[in-house]
Amino acid sequence: MKLLKTIISSLKHTKLLIVVFFLLSIILNYLTTYIPVIIQYFIDTLLNQKISNSLIENFINIFNNKLSFIPIICILLILVQGMAILAMYIRTIVENKIVQEFQFELKLKLFNHIQNLTYQDFYQNSLADLVQNMADDVNNIVSFIEKQFTYILDVVLIIIFAIVQLSSLDFRLSSVMIISVFAIIVLSIWYFRKSKPIIENRLKIQKEMYTNLNDNYSNLKFMKINNLEEKEEERFNKTNIKNYEANKSKVVLDTLYKMLINYIVKLQIPIIFILSGILYFKGYITIGSIYVTINYSNKVTRSFIDLTEILEIFNVCVASYKRLNSLLNLTLEDTKLRNNNIKIENTTIIFKNANIIVNGKTILKNLNFSINPKEKLMIVGSTGSGKSILLKTLVGFYDYEGSITIGGYEIRDLNKKNIRENICLLLQDSYLFSRTIAENIKILVPYMPYQDMVNISTFFSLHEDIMKFNDKYNSEIGKSGITLSKGQKQRLVLIRAYTKPKPIMIFDDSFSAIDRINKTQILNNLMNLEDESTKIFITHDMELAPKFEKIIYINNGQVVCGVHEKLLKNENYKKLYNLNQNKVGEEYV
Repeated sequence: MKLLKTIISSLKHTKLLIVVFFLLSIILNYLTTYIPVIIQYFIDTLLNQKISNSLIENFINIFNNKLSFIPIICILLILVQGMAILAMYIRTIVENKIVQEFQFELKLKLFNHIQNLTYQDFYQNSLADLVQNMADDVNNIVSFIEKQFTYILDVVLIIIFAIVQLSSLDFRLSSVMIISVFAIIVLSIWYFRKSKPIIENRLKIQKEMYTNLNDNYSNLKFMKINNLEEKEEERFNKTNIKNYEANKSKVVLDTLYKMLINYIVKLQIPIIFILSGILYFKGYITIGSIYVTINYSNKVTRSFIDLTEILEIFNVCVASYKRLNSLLNLTLEDTKLRNNNIKIENTTIIFKNANIIVNGKTILKNLNFSINPKEKLMIVGSTGSGKSILLKTLVGFYDYEGSITIGGYEIRDLNKKNIRENICLLLQDSYLFSRTIAENIKILVPYMPYQDMVNISTFFSLHEDIMKFNDKYNSEIGKSGITLSKGQKQRLVLIRAYTKPKPIMIFDDSFSAIDRINKTQILNNLMNLEDESTKIFITHDMELAPKFEKIIYINNGQVVCGVHEKLLKNENYKKLYNLNQNKVGEEYV
């Protein structure tokens, strides 16, 4: 239902255009079905089997014997056909306008929805589900509305007008068409239900093939190094065989359906022809009526030629609808707090009897400590102990019990965007855009002067590296910064963050890929930087511990907070400190 509401809201701006589109569709199809009536009137008049038609007769009377009968009928046909062409032309323009605005609004709403998903819902779904499928599914729905819906609407209107016209001649003629259409509808419902699971299975297999290809592309170096090409080829081949079998089932079903539809369609014409002949010889209808009947029969039967393709696309559209509806059912951040724009004046962070919960499981428990403004703090612990989870909770990524406040305000009660205006979280992974070095640096401050950019790049020991590129700061870095080393990526991310530093700067192992010399220089620069920000470091460089004002040690879900000398009394902390001494730390100290 959420997607249906989203679709309706996306069409809200085009309400008037939609009304015009339906009116033009009615006019177009009425004119199309009225042309055979004019020809019927012409034939019956020539054969002295004239049947009264007030609309045509009123048009003829306009000329008051100035023109003969045949030219008048020709003029009428030209006018009606001209109006039909004009109606189609205007309708096409209106339809394109509706589709363009609808597609724009729907994609925008879905994109905004993805952007505002909770951290957990975003990462519990694959990128293919969230982005690739979203784009494909929107295109499927838009394509159906643009082409197949219009086609179906025309078919329905033609059938209605044809049955009305035939009923005015002889109900027995329209009954043949009604029975044929009913049989085709029943058969189409059967086909739709049978093909639905086959198409869903095909889409599932195609998604699996796409995932395999994406994995192989992303891990190409690993595959080559470990000679996994043949194994992956065999795996892909199995998926490809499943895709072949699914397509084969669809072809068999399509063939049977088309055969039955063709049988009904082709059987209808001789039945109508025989029935019309009988009714003519008994004096119930005229020759012109026979022409109209056969003409309508051809129009209606031709409408069902592409029905297989339409029903298949409709099934694809249904599958797309389900996926997009599932996407819209994912949880959004701040659904109840969007207007809670509290300004945080004090950046003191206090944990009081707090338990941090991830996917329903308590990861860290009974947290009691504080982080003061401008404090330099280090968080240590073994891999997987929950260091990153602790800090990601501060920016609203995870749920918690108890109390975690910033500036006296409970984090769960604050708008997440407000929190993130005060906290900068730099992760170990480097998130870069496929743009130039300068564009990546200036994302947060688009109009940063060149010299400021150079100064901050020098501060983080990257300026000299940048100057070695052909286009210097205007060098393209490729997808995810592929032209840069991991250490250069991390330094570029640090530069970007400090173009707009925030009151709380968190470094989540943000130096792990930087070489020893540059890491030492950068850490020295940050530790000696006299600014107003609180600096929180997650790092495995235990030799740095004595330089920090406070250390948070995490072990087995428990947290101990204090200065280095005090924590050395904790056997587990002391053991970790002694095991993790390294050259980087020694150089820094």
